[in-house]
Amino acid sequence: MRRWLVLLVILGACAPLPESYRVPEQRNAKDGPEPEPMGAMVSFNDARSPDHLVKGFLPSAPDQLWRWASESPTVRVRVSDKAKLRMRLNFAFPDESHVPLLPITVRYFVNDKLLDTVVYKKAGVLEFRKAVPAEWLVADGDNLLRWEISPVYVAKADGIKLSMIVSEVGLEKDE
Repeated sequence: MRRWLVLLVILGACAPLPESYRVPEQRNAKDGPEPEPMGAMVSFNDARSPDHLVKGFLPSAPDQLWRWASESPTVRVRVSDKAKLRMRLNFAFPDESHVPLLPITVRYFVNDKLLDTVVYKKAGVLEFRKAVPAEWLVADGDNLLRWEISPVYVAKADGIKLSMIVSEVGLEKDE
């Protein structure tokens, strides 16, 4: 028995050394491009738009180009230069739900300062543009854009409050 054990040890020692392998190529943990910094405009056709939302938006399908907003939607945006910017909001009041609510009042805020109050007397696709004083903005930091809508549509089926459909909002150069 002892001879067999010695023979097995000798045969095991005759095995060739394992081949060496080079170190695999290193890469980032995430696949895909590096994330871009948060910008000054929120476009709901961009997959990163949820990163800008603070409150007041209903969930949407991933490939949807717009979102329903509730009573007081708020987004956060960043700008590097505060000079000569305006707030822009592309939105719609759907005819079938919002015509009975007219007129609709919207109060626009930038960093909790009232920028403007507009009374809309028609439904449909609309746009708001208004210059923002540079001293209201924070360069390279979060700026909150908020708007309050009254009255809002209350869905009969589930009681969800729907103020408007938003496709794009943010700060842009006022040219």
